Amino acid sequence: MIRKILAIGLLNVQQMLRNPTELVGVILLPVALTLVFGSAFGGGEDRPVTVPVVDEDASAYSAQVGALLGAEESFEVTTVARAEAERRVREGEAAIAVIVPDGFGEAVENGDAIIEVMRDPASQNGFATMAVLEGVAVRMSADVTAARIPEQMPFPLPLTSFAERYDAADALWEPAPPVSVVGQTVVASEVRGDAEFASNTTQSSAGFTVMFIMFVTFGGASGILEEREQGTLRRLLITPNHKTVLVVGKIFGIVITAVLQALILVGIGAALFGVPWGNDPLAVGVMLLSYILAVTGLAILVSAVVRSRDQLSGLMPLLSVGLAMLGGSFWPLQIVSPFMQTIAKLTPTGWAMIGLTDVVARNQGLEAAVLPAAVLLGFAAVSMGIGARLLKFE
Repeated sequence: MIRKILAIGLLNVQQMLRNPTELVGVILLPVALTLVFGSAFGGGEDRPVTVPVVDEDASAYSAQVGALLGAEESFEVTTVARAEAERRVREGEAAIAVIVPDGFGEAVENGDAIIEVMRDPASQNGFATMAVLEGVAVRMSADVTAARIPEQMPFPLPLTSFAERYDAADALWEPAPPVSVVGQTVVASEVRGDAEFASNTTQSSAGFTVMFIMFVTFGGASGILEEREQGTLRRLLITPNHKTVLVVGKIFGIVITAVLQALILVGIGAALFGVPWGNDPLAVGVMLLSYILAVTGLAILVSAVVRSRDQLSGLMPLLSVGLAMLGGSFWPLQIVSPFMQTIAKLTPTGWAMIGLTDVVARNQGLEAAVLPAAVLLGFAAVSMGIGARLLKFE
């Protein structure tokens, strides 16, 4: 019996691999879209913002402006001429350009220095850079004020040069400023693990894997309907094989195809985008296999309810994309309302994304996969049992 089930399942996989149209839809298209969207949304998450700096003063004070900006990890400071800085902002190559005009050093000692800025008003990076630049100005202003204090004392003090007093005041900012602010993000969900949110690449890789696995399972169920319409399933009933063997064999074929697709998409995410799929292979395998069984059951149930392959083809994009959106494949569940988080837990995609986020992004291991996998397996048992019972061969 087991050999017959394996033979039927592997035959379905071979038929899929021999069909160029099925091959494109099951493997090539998901791979291509994962590459495109992974590059678009994930490729730039760690890329620093380039900030052109024009130093027309060439003094120690103007150099400090560039040094303080460059100390920000998210910035990459590059020194250019004024004309080049204007061109970069005008043509959209840079969100902002910082200009330290001639005479800036003398103006610092006189207490009336100005840092000039050219900025693209539509860029969010420009706002962030302005905030950091204002912090630089506050620090330098505090240094100037501290350096002037000895000059304002009513009794004589041994005075060093302004530059020396300025440097002494500025040294007090290191290794940390006298007063600092520590921010903490609070969201309406329980924080579990190394990070609250998955990175862009991890979110995209896991989300597309979840969505396309559902597509391939519905595609396999559509193949069953095609065989029914062509009379192939009816002819199989006259063979020595029991209906249960035939159904389980078809389900096995869908599962194997989905596993193959999952391995390809996981491999692409790990190799090309650095997604930590391999931190705990056992937990990842448990989550993906549980999810594959759950959506295979859903696909079998839907195929048993609809009347034709055309009806399933119409429902397939709606169900796959709709459940992917509700389940958090396109965006983290933490950013949606508590009501929508509850809705997500009514879907197999939601539990798959919860488990994969905990295992892959938060590095929680097999323990974090137990509850999501159990829910998915329960969903698989119910949907697959009902679907197999309702599925008609003629």
